Amino acid sequence: MPMTLSKTQLFAKVIVDAPLPELDYRIPDDMLVAVGDRVLVPLGVRKVPGIVVEIVRESELDPKRIKKIAFLLTDTPPLPQEWLEFTRFAAQYYKREWGEAAVQVLPPFFRKKPGVRYAQSLAKIRELKKKDGKAQAQPMLNEEQETAVEAIMAARGFERFVLHGVTGSGKTEVYLNAMQKVLDEDDEAQVLLMVPEINLTPQLEARVRERFDRYTIVTMNSDLTQTERARSWLAVHEGRARVLVGTRMAVFASFRKLALIIVDEEHDASYKAGDGLRYSARDLAIKRAHMNSIACVLGSATPSLETWAMVRDERARLLSLKHRAVQGASLPKVEIVDTRNRKFHIFSGDVRLAIEDTLQKGRQVLVFINRRGYAPTINCTACGWVSRCLHCSGFTVYHKRDRALVCHHCGTRYPIVQRCPSCGNPEIEPIGSGTERIEEAIANEWPEARVLRIDRDSVKAKGEADKAFALIHRQEADIIVGTQMIAKGHDFQHVGLVVVLNADAQLASSDIRAEERLFAVMMQVAGRAGRAGGNGRVMIQSRFPEHPIFDALLRQDYEAFGDRLLQERRESFSPPFVYQALLRAEARTLDKALHFLQRALDSSQEIETETVRLYDPVPMALMRLMDAERAQLLVEADSRAELQRFLNMWKGKIVAEAGVEWSIEVDPQEL
Repeated sequence: MPMTLSKTQLFAKVIVDAPLPELDYRIPDDMLVAVGDRVLVPLGVRKVPGIVVEIVRESELDPKRIKKIAFLLTDTPPLPQEWLEFTRFAAQYYKREWGEAAVQVLPPFFRKKPGVRYAQSLAKIRELKKKDGKAQAQPMLNEEQETAVEAIMAARGFERFVLHGVTGSGKTEVYLNAMQKVLDEDDEAQVLLMVPEINLTPQLEARVRERFDRYTIVTMNSDLTQTERARSWLAVHEGRARVLVGTRMAVFASFRKLALIIVDEEHDASYKAGDGLRYSARDLAIKRAHMNSIACVLGSATPSLETWAMVRDERARLLSLKHRAVQGASLPKVEIVDTRNRKFHIFSGDVRLAIEDTLQKGRQVLVFINRRGYAPTINCTACGWVSRCLHCSGFTVYHKRDRALVCHHCGTRYPIVQRCPSCGNPEIEPIGSGTERIEEAIANEWPEARVLRIDRDSVKAKGEADKAFALIHRQEADIIVGTQMIAKGHDFQHVGLVVVLNADAQLASSDIRAEERLFAVMMQVAGRAGRAGGNGRVMIQSRFPEHPIFDALLRQDYEAFGDRLLQERRESFSPPFVYQALLRAEARTLDKALHFLQRALDSSQEIETETVRLYDPVPMALMRLMDAERAQLLVEADSRAELQRFLNMWKGKIVAEAGVEWSIEVDPQEL
């Protein structure tokens, strides 16, 4: 517990959610303040939430000009020193002020002044009702699983483990057994189990609750209400909750005694925040385990190349699960369907026959296409006009059911045009296919089949995704069409055939991570077939069947794929063999954004460095977003430490300009 200091120490250093350093405030005579306390402090004309990070006897400022702390929030124990140090590291690494990292990640309920009903609300938040468990019988581990659990439990202090298991190999059972042993060894121990997406949380939470019904289990994700999030946070903070299952925000939870961290599907891009503090929850999970001298388990059937490089460099210990855990279950047979010189609407003849055969056998078909909507865009058959967003430099997507054109970047909706706005031609037609169009084609081809579409448009409301997945588990859907939402982590027992459409789009991408991401999602979606025994089949339509990615996929050999890609990245001086940061700028005009970046580039010449390289400013791939013109400047270094040293010096030399918003992103995932 933090030590409370005596009244002779008059000043508190407080961090707030603003691009400001620690601020000095006078501690009122009648206020007993400790490091880690939450407070409200005056900032300009407002009173804002803050956190006390230090108490001192003197201030360098004129004492007469120092304002007093306005309010002390004493309803919870102070934030622990471990949490303060962790959030300070995150702020420093990702180039934000401490308060921007620390205050922002507190639940909104604990960032405001108590109102009239505050005590009543807090009492309800503390009423954490345990959901019913079922002391479920613990399945027997196979030899590979037993070896993995023993290795994790033998760790003393910090150690990184990469649990690399084929889909259906029982990674979750390894997690649960390791968690059980950690919780049984120490009555105060807590475990953080992270998942990449909200829709995966209920399924995993249910398994955790069934296994640990005598412990308090809570969840944390952005789909929770403010009250639900506050309840989970407080239960972990006060040590009442022993297990936290959550998405990337959970890495910032305040623990009493964190004893084990597990990151499921560690390769998933959802662990990287897209705005604000652009952190990687996976990387921070590793750092937090290091700070707490505990084990961190990274699980995946397709580890990220950053993680695979750690394995090959012996910075992480590899634990392999090479066989499916269910007796009699084998990996599905993968087939690449060559679509060159073939004419068909959606499915090739081979795929159509396979779908019909699967349906006749009473098994389910899963059709995967990573594109929602009816069609990517619509165009004029006469002049070539295509529908674009007025606020972004991207196409609008045709949503037939909603009778609208929707920008998937800013959300703006436009009415369907009856004539070409450029030449007046009435012949407007959709280009390409999305989930809606696939759903329609399937309904026409197999009218007796029950078709279920799962994407962000079909399951918008809270709970709709859970209901949709329940239909699949109850075999009340014959053909499931969906995006990545159906690819990850779901244990579909009755899927006999998986069909992958439009894989070629990513193969043609210039993004260096495109092939890595495509392989991961194809392995994930392929793993939905044949999980409960019986033969599973995967068919991937492609015009590039000889691409090396398919050779590794046919053999389901991630190690060969990962090693090949690592060698290519090493030869091209690409991540993870170089370290990158982006300086981004937004302005009303592109020229203004580029001018700002050029001035920043010029200022870097004052910094002596031999291993840091800066590239010329360029427009971003999505140049305009919500009426803002965007540009970026890439920084590369041969070592992480050298990149951090350079950014720390460079940040202080960048001069702000009116009308320009700028930020630094460390370890960007998209260039």
